[in-house]
Amino acid sequence: MVEKEVVLVITGCTGRLGPLVAEEIARRDLPMRLLVRDAARAPVVQGAEVVVADYGEPESLARALGEGDRVFMVSVHEGPARRVPLHRSFVEAAARAGVAHVVYLSFVNAGPGAIFLHARSHGDTEAMLDASGLQWTFMRNGMYADELRGWFDAERVNRVPGGDGRMSFTYRPELAAAIAVVLTEPGHEGRTYDVTTPDAVTMAELAGIAEEVSGEQFSWSPTSDDGWERRWREAGREGWRIEAGLTSYAALRAGELDVVSDDFRNLTGRAPLTIREIAERVLT
Repeated sequence: MVEKEVVLVITGCTGRLGPLVAEEIARRDLPMRLLVRDAARAPVVQGAEVVVADYGEPESLARALGEGDRVFMVSVHEGPARRVPLHRSFVEAAARAGVAHVVYLSFVNAGPGAIFLHARSHGDTEAMLDASGLQWTFMRNGMYADELRGWFDAERVNRVPGGDGRMSFTYRPELAAAIAVVLTEPGHEGRTYDVTTPDAVTMAELAGIAEEVSGEQFSWSPTSDDGWERRWREAGREGWRIEAGLTSYAALRAGELDVVSDDFRNLTGRAPLTIREIAERVLT
């Protein structure tokens, strides 16, 4: 009997992380399938198959997922009312297909008791994967360090109500490298990894680092929760996006985002970049 070839299925390939994971897999010269909703936006990856599918369309997932596949599952950028059912649709399709392993992109301190809105829905997804009978690995990241400048407004002022809370970050290229290891090497089933910077900072310290490495004037001038909400509602933000913002800052103040891990080094054998080192790359 000819053994079935293991295919690595990468979701989220029209986003910012999926293509980086695909690049990591391509360097290993392994069979790969890119799952996208729009084929025209799929990245060009040598030797990769492109399949159009949607988390909410089981028939398309049945064509995209196969027995024995190893799958990187990104989370849908939606509020819980849409995210959780879409994730359940994907997990159920993966179970029906008999995939061998699901590597799920989660968030630090995910769980039902999390303060941060998205960390709670990530916890819901982790629980459904654990109950599905599938082999899984949870890759938990923090806020993305690639977007450090986004913590400051046009005047280079950080106005978030973060208090003295400390937070680590996650650098997408490092996260992609860690995911590729888990997808392609055995022994990671049933494990949870936090891929973070080796340090954590307050918002005031973040402003100081940004100013030092860029030569530009950055500062921290926190507002209240009410002030933050009023400003963003006036800018047109509403619904779960407001709740996600407010709960993320409450989580920051409570210490939920202060997660520092050596998992990246243990998985890749490389030292993770510090927040300052990442700031030197993204702010200069």
